[in-house]
Amino acid sequence: MTDRGIKRFDELNIARLSLISVQERIPADYRDWVVELEDGDRRYRVTCQALPEYGVPHGIDTDISAALVNLYIDQGSPTDGTVTCTPYQLLMMAGLDTSGRYYATLDESLKRLTTTTYFIAEGWRDHPRGRWTNVNFRYIDRIEFTSGHAEKLDASSVLRITLPQEIARSVRAGYIKSLDLSFMQTLKRPPTRALYRLLDAQRRDPENPDAVAMAYQVGLMEWAEACKIVTDRPSMAQRTLDSAHEELIEKGFLKSVEYLGRGKKKMLQYTFGEAFIPPDPALLQELAELGITQTRALQLVREHGESGVEDAVARCKAILAGGYKPRSRPAFYVDVLKNPGKYQMPEGAARALKPTAKAQESKTRGRVQPGLFDAPSSGAEEAAPDEDALLRTQPREKQVEEVMRTLTFLLRNDLKLMELDTLRLALDEGLEDPLEIKAWAIKGIASGQKITIVRDLRARLSLKPLLEVNR
Repeated sequence: MTDRGIKRFDELNIARLSLISVQERIPADYRDWVVELEDGDRRYRVTCQALPEYGVPHGIDTDISAALVNLYIDQGSPTDGTVTCTPYQLLMMAGLDTSGRYYATLDESLKRLTTTTYFIAEGWRDHPRGRWTNVNFRYIDRIEFTSGHAEKLDASSVLRITLPQEIARSVRAGYIKSLDLSFMQTLKRPPTRALYRLLDAQRRDPENPDAVAMAYQVGLMEWAEACKIVTDRPSMAQRTLDSAHEELIEKGFLKSVEYLGRGKKKMLQYTFGEAFIPPDPALLQELAELGITQTRALQLVREHGESGVEDAVARCKAILAGGYKPRSRPAFYVDVLKNPGKYQMPEGAARALKPTAKAQESKTRGRVQPGLFDAPSSGAEEAAPDEDALLRTQPREKQVEEVMRTLTFLLRNDLKLMELDTLRLALDEGLEDPLEIKAWAIKGIASGQKITIVRDLRARLSLKPLLEVNR
């Protein structure tokens, strides 16, 4: 991963145990499973029991579960395991569509993760103590949310999710690995994303997570069991995996996949892409604007390095801005990349381009992964007007989501869920200006007046009478 990527993490136990089926759809009666697997000399057993009406976790549940871990880390990994967010923030972190239809899908996913119980024997790593343990938990230990539609999650809801202590403790202990969430989100289907997450974990030594293998071999049927693919036929298991393999090879994460042997003794040999370092999402966007497909962009970065590709983008744009009209922009870009001395740069462009590109990169980084903070630094205070001016140009719903993201983080331990919901309602209905509330709250908190801000916010939004009525 590059420094400019969206650096995220995965709790290593969850990723290695593959608690969520890679299948996009499951049979109607798929409500439990048991797997017994080997890791060297160690055998471990994982049991999953779900409610009949929801079935076992599968599909986008892998995206939601990864997003919850990262929101937990973003919010400071509190000891009580809580994550406070809006559905929009959760879908955004998961890289999923934030349109209306996905709120119902998210609602179902959270119900599966809340009602499914896992039992793990000799398979959960207590890394600080260097031992394997037995645990049982639900992926979501507790969930509270506000709703205006008969206990259904909607766009205006506020969520408070409690992760089980087993996961929260492991994250706080640092038993995590990097997860390139930006790359994961480029993969088209949930099965491919789930397989990527599992493979990226399996290539690591669970007792020394920094050790990363470039190859991994496993029995096909054992792997199908690990992926929770419902079949006892090798041909069906292979067909289920093949489309995910093709996309992971296309994107460069896998160099090759080989099947060795026959029947139920068939083996899978994975070879990982050498020095697979996903490029900056902003660079991919710039290449797309020049007509370069994502697959070709990944290939060019691997062949020429990210700095070389980035420099060629700057050169290409400068030449185009000077009036040059190529017959094919993608072909022209590739020619500039491979033959940098072939084209004459417009006078003055070489001096002006570099600072402009770097300034733009800095702005892009801020948009891709904005920081949350307890108190702004002087640099942050200087940058805030520009950020607010940019936010002011966005639709009101975007402003509300951004302000809720910030205030939920800053005040999640000070306001009750219903109070956060009332704040959301006031912003949604235009009773308060989102950016004014944000600036006022941040200024007060930064000056050490958090208690006063909370008290004044309750008075400002008439929260106390509302809570007294609800009691």
